[in-house]
Amino acid sequence: MILELEDVIDDIAHRHKNDSARLSALANFAKLQLEHYGLPGVRGGTGGELCAPGIGRSKDWDVAYEFAGKFRLLVSLKSLWKNASGTVPNRIDDLMGEAANIQQLAPEVVIGYILLFDTAADSRRREDGLLWADFFERAVKKIAIRGAPLWNQGLLEASWFILINSGAPKGSRIVDPDKTAIQGPAFFKDLLRKLHRENPQFRSLGRHWNCRSCVKGLHTGTCAWLAEPRTLHQRLS
Repeated sequence: MILELEDVIDDIAHRHKNDSARLSALANFAKLQLEHYGLPGVRGGTGGELCAPGIGRSKDWDVAYEFAGKFRLLVSLKSLWKNASGTVPNRIDDLMGEAANIQQLAPEVVIGYILLFDTAADSRRREDGLLWADFFERAVKKIAIRGAPLWNQGLLEASWFILINSGAPKGSRIVDPDKTAIQGPAFFKDLLRKLHRENPQFRSLGRHWNCRSCVKGLHTGTCAWLAEPRTLHQRLS
């Protein structure tokens, strides 16, 4: 995973800060990871952002999975490259607001956030001496706890905080590769476990719960998913 992610970070670092597709490579990476762990049909990335309705307004999400006409999984990608002290507080409020906006309309949706934080933006907080990167990561972890009995709107199902150094040589911009290599798979597996928990109808569909044709009863022969050896349960175990 780390080698592929380093390539993604290199691509992002070389793009202009105002490039609207700057994080597309990261969205493609997230799609591939979700597919690897057993969830085909994920949309987003170079295919474009996806607009999901909320109680107050619609919002574009970077990666999304739909099932039976509804968004069931949404992933947002955020990056911070400068002025952490002036950006982090507002970014935390934005994350919670975005989540609550859609949860009020669709409480069953599973939401994850991937956050890139460049060390060039970092500094120490006056209040406690913590680096803003550490404060931000801890703050996001505190709200990435949605699940019984805490179904509060504004909480997230999972988060992945990636600390990078944009000024480092190509291929070595991830600050802590070992930590990232552990937390990345955990993030995607956690999202899929919670997706399965929030959508118990998947269980009744057996091994081919992801097949839209099976869901709609459109198959005339054997479903190709029945021959797939690595099911969601196997990939998450």
